[in-house]
Amino acid sequence: MRLDYEDLIQEIKEITTVDGFVSACLEIKDSMYFYDRDLMLSAYSASLELLIVVALLSATLQGSKELLKVEAEIGTCIDDLLEELDGYHFPLDIQYVVDHFMQGAGLNSRQCIPVYIQMIKNYSCDGGMSKSIDALIDQSHGELLEDNQQWTDVEFNLAEVGNQMLQGASLRPIWLQVSHPRIRTILTSLQTLMNNCQVTPYFNFPLENIKVERQKRKKIGGNVVLELGIFRKFRQGGSGYTNLNVAMEKDEYDYFFEGLLTELRHVNVEPDSEVKALIEMIFRSYLVNPEIDPEFLIKLMMYCELWKVAEVSPIIIEILEVLPVDHILFHHFWNLLKSFDGKALPAIRSYIRSKQESPLMPYLGMILSAGKPGKRKWSLLKEMFENYEKQDENKVEIALSIAHFGGNEAITFLQTALAEANNGGVVYREGLRDALAYANGNHDLP
Repeated sequence: MRLDYEDLIQEIKEITTVDGFVSACLEIKDSMYFYDRDLMLSAYSASLELLIVVALLSATLQGSKELLKVEAEIGTCIDDLLEELDGYHFPLDIQYVVDHFMQGAGLNSRQCIPVYIQMIKNYSCDGGMSKSIDALIDQSHGELLEDNQQWTDVEFNLAEVGNQMLQGASLRPIWLQVSHPRIRTILTSLQTLMNNCQVTPYFNFPLENIKVERQKRKKIGGNVVLELGIFRKFRQGGSGYTNLNVAMEKDEYDYFFEGLLTELRHVNVEPDSEVKALIEMIFRSYLVNPEIDPEFLIKLMMYCELWKVAEVSPIIIEILEVLPVDHILFHHFWNLLKSFDGKALPAIRSYIRSKQESPLMPYLGMILSAGKPGKRKWSLLKEMFENYEKQDENKVEIALSIAHFGGNEAITFLQTALAEANNGGVVYREGLRDALAYANGNHDLP
C-alpha cells in the first residue's frame, strides 16, 4: 500500500522541475483577478514549502527511518530547481519571472529548507521546550555577534522556534520588524507556514507532542493517503497565505510595541519583567540590524528613561561602543545610560575592567562625573584613569571628568597625576594642568 507521503514527494518533484515551475506559476496567475508577479512567486514558494513540511511531518509520524528517506528525496529540491532554472534559456517574459524568483522567493525558500528539516527533527525528538521563542531569537542575534559565528547554530535556534510554533507558541510581530534580515526572512516564512497549516485540514493544528500525534494515527488504522487537492487549491484557488500577507496573533506586549510611535498610553504603567526583557532583546537586535527605525528606538529609550529600566545598561554600552560619536542615536543612548545614574554603575564597572583602552572611556567618565557624587563613582573614575595607559586626549578627557567630579580627593589625585607625567607629551601635560585648574576653581572646562 502506498505510504501517505509518497504522493506529496511526487508532487514536490513535479513542481520543482522547469516545466513544473512554469505550470504552477501559470496556475497561480490564472487564479488571480489582478496579476502581481511578486505575489505569484510568493504563493508558489508558500505552497511548495507547505508540501515539503507536511511530507516531512507525515514521515516522522511513521518513524525516523521514513523521515530520513523523505529528507534524502526532497532535501535538495529547491537547490536543484534553482540550478536547473539558471541553466535554461527561456522566452523573455518567462525569463523575467525566473530572474525575480531566483533573486527573491526562491532564494528565501532555499534558506528555509534546512530550518524546516531540523524543525521536524526537533519535533520528533520531543525533548521539551527549554527556551521561549523570544529567548531563542535573542540568542540567534547574539550568536551573529560572535567572532566565530556559525550560521548552523542560528538555523538550529530558528528550527526550535518553528518546533514551538508547530505546537501552538506564537511569534511576536516585533521580530519581523527588528530582526537581522536573514533571520527575519526565515521567521516570516515560518509564520506563513503556520498560517497555511491552520487552514490545511489534514492535521489538527497546533500539533500535540509527537507521542500523542502518533497515537492518533494508530487509532485511524492503516495508512492515510493525503488528498493532494487540499494543497493544489493553494495554487489553483488563490487561497492560503504568503510572505506578502502575514497574519499574526498579538498580545498586550505586541500592542504596546505596535503603538509605540503613535501613542503614549503606557506612560503610567509599571513595566513587568517580560517587557523589560523584550526591550533589552530589541536593543540587542540593533547590533545586528542597524536599519531599525531610529524613531522607534528613540521612543523605546524614552520609556526606558521614564521607567528607569537600568537592566538595559550593559547592552546600551555595547551599542555605544560600536556607534560613531556623530551618529544620530549615539547621544540618545548616552543620555539614557546617564539617566540611570548609580543604577548603571555595575554595567560601567564591568565594561571598564574588560575594555581598559576603549575610546568609549571618556564618555563613560562624563557619566560618572555627573549626577549625585558617591564613593563608588569616585572609585571607578580613579580606576578608569589608572588603567588607561595611553597618555592621549582620551586620558585627558577622563582627567577632566575627575575635575568635574570635584572635591579634595580629586585635586590631590590630579596633582599626583601631573607630577608623574614628566615623561608625557606636552599636550597631555597641558590637559592635566587644565583639569587641575578647573578642580581648583581657577579655570573653566575646555
